[in-house]
Amino acid sequence: MNSEADQWSPARGPYAIAVSQSWWAMSAVAQFAADARVAHGPAQQIYARQIFGHLRLLQRCAVMQAKELVRLGIDPAHRDQLQDEIDAFERAVPGAKNARDVLEHFDEYARGDGRLQRKAMSELGIDVFEAAAMFWGGGYDSVADELTEGPFVVVVSQAVE
Repeated sequence: MNSEADQWSPARGPYAIAVSQSWWAMSAVAQFAADARVAHGPAQQIYARQIFGHLRLLQRCAVMQAKELVRLGIDPAHRDQLQDEIDAFERAVPGAKNARDVLEHFDEYARGDGRLQRKAMSELGIDVFEAAAMFWGGGYDSVADELTEGPFVVVVSQAVE
């Protein structure tokens, strides 16, 4: 029987897992963007909507890598460089996380009960119907190369880059 130390576990290599998942997420963003650009009708929207989720996954992978660099005691300069890249990514695709949340929690957002809607109602003094409308709808515009969900817009070419 193998000892606990000999058994494989993802917890023994979380940084490598984050790097691997990052590659898959980046590849998925590029593939879905390419597919959306050449597809027509519903297929175009289906491919494009997947981009939000994979951008969110990519951001989570980078954060996981940063946490692992801290845990492993890696030179702070490398950690700072990765954090700078995470910040640049978030500036390049603002709203990607929130758009993914709207798609993921569509049931709450359709009723006007999404986290961002509740915040908007409180801060802007709008009612549930206005909040529901504000955070609903969107899609991929192949001419502008933009993907929207509610008020959130991602330029697909920037996302791929």
